Amino acid sequence: MLVDLKVKNFVLIDELEINFDQGLNVITGETGAGKSIIIGALDMLLVSRASTDVIRQGQEVTYIEAAYQPAQLKTINQLLVEAGIEPDSDLVLLSREIKQNGPNRCRINGQLATLNMVKSISKYLIDIHGQHEHQLLLNPAEHLHLLDDFLSEDKKNLKDEVKALYQDIKDLEDQLKNLQIDEGEKARQLDMLDFQINEIKAASLKEDEQKKLMEEYKILSNMEEIYSVTGQLVSELNGDDYEQNSLVDKLGILMGNLESVKDFSADLNNFHQAISDVFYQLQELSFDIENYHQQLEYNEARLQEIEKRLDTIHSLQRKYGKTIAEILAYLDKIENKRQLLQDREDLIIKLKKQKKELLLKYNKKAENLSRIRKKQAARLEAQIKKEFVDLALEDTVLKVDFSRKEISENGIDRIEFLISTNPGEDLKQLSRVVSGGELSRIMLALKTIIADIDKVDTLIFDEADSGVGGKTAQKMAEKMFHIAQKRQTICITHLPQIASMADAHFLIKKETKNDSTYTDIKKLDEQQRKFELARMLGGAQTTETALQHAREMLMLAQERK
Repeated sequence: MLVDLKVKNFVLIDELEINFDQGLNVITGETGAGKSIIIGALDMLLVSRASTDVIRQGQEVTYIEAAYQPAQLKTINQLLVEAGIEPDSDLVLLSREIKQNGPNRCRINGQLATLNMVKSISKYLIDIHGQHEHQLLLNPAEHLHLLDDFLSEDKKNLKDEVKALYQDIKDLEDQLKNLQIDEGEKARQLDMLDFQINEIKAASLKEDEQKKLMEEYKILSNMEEIYSVTGQLVSELNGDDYEQNSLVDKLGILMGNLESVKDFSADLNNFHQAISDVFYQLQELSFDIENYHQQLEYNEARLQEIEKRLDTIHSLQRKYGKTIAEILAYLDKIENKRQLLQDREDLIIKLKKQKKELLLKYNKKAENLSRIRKKQAARLEAQIKKEFVDLALEDTVLKVDFSRKEISENGIDRIEFLISTNPGEDLKQLSRVVSGGELSRIMLALKTIIADIDKVDTLIFDEADSGVGGKTAQKMAEKMFHIAQKRQTICITHLPQIASMADAHFLIKKETKNDSTYTDIKKLDEQQRKFELARMLGGAQTTETALQHAREMLMLAQERK
């Protein structure tokens, strides 16, 4: 059940906390007081995309938090573990922050989560039914989805299999469509691909050659300067054979001078050792530089060859990729494309065979799904007939009408709910027959049956009693109470009959303070309930007659319970 709801800076709400009870929780208030804001906050927490429009004027952050003690905690915790979220042994805590500037955040048990993670567990926690859902009944395109809500979980898996097969068939059809080109277009594409393949292959590219070529190009194009600098180094380091004026010779003399005194102290010995190390390193370096210098050779033909090769690589890079690796990857891609084109006829035959096989599998599963739906539709018709009796719709008959359609992700069924509201009348479309009040009762009946199947913990009805009054209102009140015996029910209502049956009654008010509008909610005690029921019965003036009527309603409600 939903235990606790905290809302801060949401639309007209400054800050409030509601502690819900088990059973029937009723929220009432004057028109425009903001009763549906509470449901809006829950909807924003669980399923809706974030919008800064909900942030209270003048504030920066909206915060919503709900604590649940779900009956299916074990199932929910398994989902949380799979999502990498630490479960709790007692409850599920959901929260959401929506900011004017900065990232919005969802949390489960205090840990960051995505909205999709929240959605994946919300179906076990709460089902929100608002006035807009009435319109689903008037749209035949939605009737199949409403019927499928009555399928058990394993049957819904069959529906998912049908959807997956349909998508595979559509993917094959897309591939076949792409292959359906005329011979002229095929020839043009092959010519283009052959040109590109031959141009790239003719270059015989190697992934590391561009770097090596650039290094060789730098040396050859700067040969004169390199030869001059290395020659000068050789001269300065080695000198000539007749004069001992090179750096190596001078360092050798210094090393010899230290040789005669190195044994006089540890410092002198260290100096001698350090100069010896430098002498031999410099001597080795001088040999390497001299060898490098002697091998230097300017080759104009090789330079021109490198320039031509680099031009070829740059030309290919402009066409096919920024690097040689990208060019070679592109070559693999177009060779595969050419092979597909070349083998187009064989591939078309292969894909058509695959499509035929998939269609056989699809039709088998879709036919099975259709049979299951028809059985479920018969059960639904019987169940809803019983619910209609409880809702003063004894003479109303609802029929699920089936017809066949082309394959779709939902199977081969087209269905529509047909209704007859009086004995002997033909079945007709709902939109041609039912009133607003009848729509409310039909949807309540459907929700009652769905709740028994889904075992969802909490049902929320947002003015689902629209267009209902009189004896029918009392029937709806009793139906709401009976639903609440099986699972927690939260109902926003304008009907005193429903409010009188509440296990917990909350009053929502809108007030203006310091030129700002606030919405607040409080739980009513028995005395306060009488005055609220009197207001609902009598309008603006709370008369003694209305108060007496309210007392009687509460007494009768207690007797019915």
